[in-house]
Amino acid sequence: MLAVCSDLDETPDADTYFAIAKYLNTGEQTPIGKGVGLEIGNTLFFDMAPGEFSYWGACEAERRYARALIHSGHIDCLHSFGDLAATRDHAQRALDELERHNCRIRCWVDHAIAPSNLGPDIMAGFGDDPEHEVYHADLTLAYGIRYVWVGRVTACIGQNVPYSPTTSLRAERSLQSLINTGRDIAKIARATLGDDKYGMHRGNLLMRPFALRDGQRATEFIRCNPHPHGVSVGDDALGFGQAITEAALGHLIQRRGVSVIYTHLGKHVDAEHILPAQTRMGFERLADAQHRGDILIATTRRLLDYLTARQTVQFEASPSLVALTLPSGIPGDGLAWRWQGETPRVTVNGRDVSPVRVEEGWRTWLTLPWPRLSFPLPD
Repeated sequence: MLAVCSDLDETPDADTYFAIAKYLNTGEQTPIGKGVGLEIGNTLFFDMAPGEFSYWGACEAERRYARALIHSGHIDCLHSFGDLAATRDHAQRALDELERHNCRIRCWVDHAIAPSNLGPDIMAGFGDDPEHEVYHADLTLAYGIRYVWVGRVTACIGQNVPYSPTTSLRAERSLQSLINTGRDIAKIARATLGDDKYGMHRGNLLMRPFALRDGQRATEFIRCNPHPHGVSVGDDALGFGQAITEAALGHLIQRRGVSVIYTHLGKHVDAEHILPAQTRMGFERLADAQHRGDILIATTRRLLDYLTARQTVQFEASPSLVALTLPSGIPGDGLAWRWQGETPRVTVNGRDVSPVRVEEGWRTWLTLPWPRLSFPLPD
């Protein structure tokens, strides 16, 4: 399972921002070419200087379309509140706008050195420091942010499975990939010695509980950049195809891992085609792998929600009734279990749902549907 979590840094304008979304999520003809029909979300700024797409910098028609993409699930991460958001009032204004339009975003991604960042170590933010003028974590988590990324990246593709050096080694860049692997192993060693900064590297975990400085708790996730030159290279429109190679995908599929890819698809765009040919080939590889049934591509929020559901679901079963209980706001989409006998009534938090029965040789599975998100086209 894989999500492509793209920060919108340096995305020059709304046309580029929306063209990338349409190319990734539909089979329509776009300025980039025929869409690949995947399910890939995007991030959103509010307060940025001119020259980079942001919500407050957009016209009303562009804001309206951005809100439609939030409602559909195709904008699923706040990328801080932006470079110019320096006070609590900036955060409050953005959250009030989202609330006013019933726009729900559950993921937070720190941005470069934005003051509103939540990560105190790597991203050096103050958003969770009650003594700072940009403190907003109480407002932001009350609004509904559940998952946070605060700067941690790994070169190893495939989390939630045992770490393997082969997932970050690349034959075409053997020396550099050996260095990258060594860096990951050094992080694991530091975590083993008690450095919590690299705790997720030690267990090759995708998520873990995260304590903010104000005492609140969220779920932290790590992102992956398997580029052969290192985690800080190729994380843009030019390098995506070099990172998501057949070999990298093969490692992920063979090990049955899960990853959230770190990139910036609006950064270093091609003036003529927006996404260069190599990057388009990378997305075509993803589409082919999903079409074969080897991998599921999901938005960041859906992937994290699914993993949360697997970890937290409570399950009561009888021959005639299966009752699943999940935390508020966590859907049961995609949950599956072995079953014998006639298909029972199934409920999730007391609501009836219709499972899909799958016969696999002599085994039978019941699975809750995984509905595809519906991508809205502009008026």
